Order: sequence, then structure tokens, then C-alpha cells
Amino acid sequence: MADVVVPKLNNNDSTYVLVDWLADDGRPVRAGDPVAVVETSKTAEELVCESDGVLHRLLRVHEDCEPGEVIAKVFGAEDERQRFLAGGSAGGSAGGSAERSAAGSAELSMVLTDSARALAEELGVSADLLRGLGKKVVKREDVEHLAAAASGPEAGEPAGPRHILPRAQQGVAAVVAESHRTVPPAFTAVKVCVDDATELARQLTRRTRRLVGLPELLVKAVAGLRERFPLFFATEYDGRSVRLADASHIGVTVDVGTGLFIPVVRDAQKLPCADIADMMMDFRDKAMEGGFRGDDLAGATIVVSLHNDADVTVAVPIVFPGLVCAVSLAGGQRELAFDDAGKVVARRVTTVGLAYDHRVANGRDAVRFLQEIKAALESPAALGQA
Repeated sequence: MADVVVPKLNNNDSTYVLVDWLADDGRPVRAGDPVAVVETSKTAEELVCESDGVLHRLLRVHEDCEPGEVIAKVFGAEDERQRFLAGGSAGGSAGGSAERSAAGSAELSMVLTDSARALAEELGVSADLLRGLGKKVVKREDVEHLAAAASGPEAGEPAGPRHILPRAQQGVAAVVAESHRTVPPAFTAVKVCVDDATELARQLTRRTRRLVGLPELLVKAVAGLRERFPLFFATEYDGRSVRLADASHIGVTVDVGTGLFIPVVRDAQKLPCADIADMMMDFRDKAMEGGFRGDDLAGATIVVSLHNDADVTVAVPIVFPGLVCAVSLAGGQRELAFDDAGKVVARRVTTVGLAYDHRVANGRDAVRFLQEIKAALESPAALGQA
């Protein structure tokens, strides 16, 4: 007999949600087969079984689960599974027929997941309100929205409906709160002329037929600084030491209206800008489709936070817990300046900022780090090389 165990999928969540079973209860499965889908605040991850056998579910769809929890067992044969059931150790068998309703299936013509039932009882949501949803299966999030809509304002509280934040935004909230609680940040920014970088991006786009822009050039520029600024790519500060990275794994913020994600461009120092552009386009597609996996979002050693709207003149990113630095890119601006001959010329500029954990890094090195990025973007020929 083998267990199907929920792994640790990210550092933001202490619990996940079992959103679907991919194999039927009591049916044969093979080693490597996906058997369940678990949702975190950022991704939906398939869990696989480690051995051949007969699957026995221990958890219902839409129930919460924790890292390390056993959600299913894989028996060597059906008779072994039947002996397990006869011994009274079936646990929370999760076949569809095992689902219960809040007030009994005869009284309530719908099914509630256990987590929805528990929340309905906790919030005092009545059976009539649940029936009014008109759903055959009521999930926890349905109860949350119903309770928020049904609850009127308390004394002294302004009127108006309450909005339940999506699970992804709740995950963002937890990370931001943890960052502000644990990381004493500092921030520095520099102005960068990006006329030459913008022209290089156009040339690379035409030559490689990939959409290369300032974000891709910035990722490449940041990745090349790890050996000269190892502390800026360090992780796991414990009060006395940090773990130095052996590669530039650049987390890049992606927000297309479906939530904030930070997928990782791995070994970015080895990649040409065209490959970085391919990866970042893939990240945008995954953000639109909800297709990120846990591996896409894990392992960053520094973050590049993108704020490309032209009206954004400066952006102060948070330092994610466990990292030391986050680089920000603001929108492009047009300005007039004097050239070397004293003539007034128009140029395009942006602001590159650096938020850093002041326990690990200091202002002098932060300025040097930003000056290196500025130099790379203002004389960008090397960034265009493979």
C-alpha cells in the first residue's frame, strides 16, 4: 500500500484546495498517473501516484488539504482495499455517493462539500439561502459570496455589499503583509535614458521575430550582475547569514487582470533576449489561462517588478520574504535635455528602482548596482548578443 501525499507547493499558503479527482475511486492506476488536482493561491497542480494499484480516495472534492496530508491510498489489489474498508479505516472516502448535504439529501436537493457545510454552519447561512443558489453542488466560495451578500451592515458600518477577495489576491495579501512585517526595506532609484535600448529592442524584434522590449533587456541586464553583486541575489537570511545563488533566476511580475503572478526566468544569464522574450510571452499566456504550475513560480533569487504604463514615473516594489532585492521598471517618458554639445534634444527616459533588505545590503552598493543597470541599458550592445 502507498500513500498519495500533498507536497509543499509554495511558501504563501498553509492550505490548498482539492479541486478535482482525475481517477475514479476503486479503479486501477499506474505509477506516474495524475490522480488529483490541488489548487494553491497561484496555481493548479496535478498530483501523481507513485506506484501501480487500486486508488482509494480519502478526501472530497473542494475540501481543504495541507502539505504532508495523505489524500488517497493506492492498494496492491482490490481485495486489499476491501479489507481496509472492512476494518473501519476508510476515513473520509471521497466518492461522489459519499458527499453529504447540509440538511440531508432528502430535505435539500443539492450537495455541499464538507468545507462549504462547515462554513455555512459557522456563518449561520440557512438552508433556504443555500437552496436559492440553484446549484447542484455548493462549494466553499459559494457560501462565502452568499454570506457576504446576505449580511447587512452592522451598527455604524456603511451600507453596501462586501466583496470577497479571490484566493489569488488573498495570497498576495499574505505575502505583502509578511514582507512588511519581517523585511526592513530601503529604496533607491535612477533615471535611465533608453533611446539606444529601445532601438536595440526594435532590431532584435525584427531579427528574431520575437517581441523584445525594455522588460526583456532589463531581465538580461540584471541577470548579468550576480557575480559582481552576489548579496543582491541571495536568499534565506537567518539573522547571521544568507545563501548565495549559483545562477540568476529572475522572477518577473505578470498581471493581466487575473491576479499577480511572479514566474521565474531560470538561468537568465545564459539566455539571449529572444529566449527571454519567448518565456515572458508564455508567462502572459499562462496568466490569462490560469495555466501556471508550481515549478513556474518557484526558485527566484531576485525579482523584476514591471510597471510599464506611461503614466508611472516611479514604482516601489516590496521585497518578497526570503529574497534580498526587487528591481522595478517604470513607464517611459519623453523629456528635453542638453546633449554633450549643449544643444537641447528630446530623449526617452525611464526610472529603474531597487528595493532591498537593509539588513543584508547597504545604500552604497545599491547605487552601484543601479549604475551598472543604467550603463547596460544606455550602452546596450552587449545585451543583444547571444
